[in-house]
Amino acid sequence: MKILILNASPRCGGNISRMLDAMKQEAEGLGYEVMYETVSHLAVRPCTGCMKCRTSGHCILPSDDAQRMLSLIGAADVLVVGSPCYWGNMPGTLKVLFDRIVYGLMGESPHGMPLPLHKGKRAILVTACTTPWPFNIWFRQSRGTVRALREILKWSGFRIVRSIERGGTKTHPLTERNLERCRRAVRRLD
Repeated sequence: MKILILNASPRCGGNISRMLDAMKQEAEGLGYEVMYETVSHLAVRPCTGCMKCRTSGHCILPSDDAQRMLSLIGAADVLVVGSPCYWGNMPGTLKVLFDRIVYGLMGESPHGMPLPLHKGKRAILVTACTTPWPFNIWFRQSRGTVRALREILKWSGFRIVRSIERGGTKTHPLTERNLERCRRAVRRLD
């Protein structure tokens, strides 16, 4: 099984990075092929909204890391997306990446209806925020991030098998129990 882990956190060693590292180590220990990418290290130009990719099947902008990431997503059986919560949503760098590769995530019927291009693939979502629990859920902070990612991946054909939300990280650092929850999500992929 091939797993692609997308780390949308710009903080190496931060909460998201630690959670995804635990998942990576678990997957490698189970013998899975793991690809790990940090979104903030990618060179991706923003989408211009020209919509030409919808008819041509490729982006007209010069090749950059967006096309490489689309290739990795295509090769993966499982996509793990780890994202910090920025104002109840994903960081702009991750949104720019998804905007640039939309043509490879979902197609479009002649009537404009979305056609998922990754049916049968699974995804795990991981997010963390400083908003204390349960307010991170009630006020749609971490829940807003998960909702935005679910929307993109659902229309792309991915089945979300697990989402891990961790609130209150400002006053309650990650625990071994939190990291074990991440490892367990990987073990349940079998």
